[in-house]
Amino acid sequence: MKRTVAIGLTLAFTATAQAADLKVPVTVQLPQLQSLVSPCSDPAADRFLELDLMQRPPAGATRVPRIGGWVTPDGIFHWPFVMRVRNLGDQPFIGQAGLQSVVVTEDDRLSGAKGKVVSNTPFAQIAAHSGVAARFLFSAPAADVEKGKFHRVYTLKLDYKKIDVALTGGRTGDCNLTNNTFTVEFNGKTKTWITVK
Repeated sequence: MKRTVAIGLTLAFTATAQAADLKVPVTVQLPQLQSLVSPCSDPAADRFLELDLMQRPPAGATRVPRIGGWVTPDGIFHWPFVMRVRNLGDQPFIGQAGLQSVVVTEDDRLSGAKGKVVSNTPFAQIAAHSGVAARFLFSAPAADVEKGKFHRVYTLKLDYKKIDVALTGGRTGDCNLTNNTFTVEFNGKTKTWITVK
């Protein structure tokens, strides 16, 4: 037992001596990167898309196994999703009632229809590292879905009715307006159907 301790101490001493002899140029240093966590509040369109497990099919609907959707008796396929805005900063976001909301819009590339609002969730505050969910349904004739005849783009965005210094300059506003949108494409011609942009 004593011999093992002695060998361990010798190895530790040798490693310490080698580290002391290592010559590192003074120019070597860590890059000066910005913190990933903002010191102010920063509501951002999170890169997040998930099945909305809160949604339940109505009476008479038939569940579609594996993907969490259902078909109603009128032949329409419904697929529930949730996207999210998250406060990436270390400060709470404190807005004014009625002046901001989380909006999801739908652009139908096949029909050419653009900007259909499928979810609009108003909010006034978001605690640091917390978020706001935006729920929506992808709906299309089941026959079209089966043939892959759909191509839609869903855009999540933060909608501010008033952008001023109080919003962009304060610690409890939105200190980064460049991360306020997120887009997901549903295209039946692709192998996976869903692409995050």
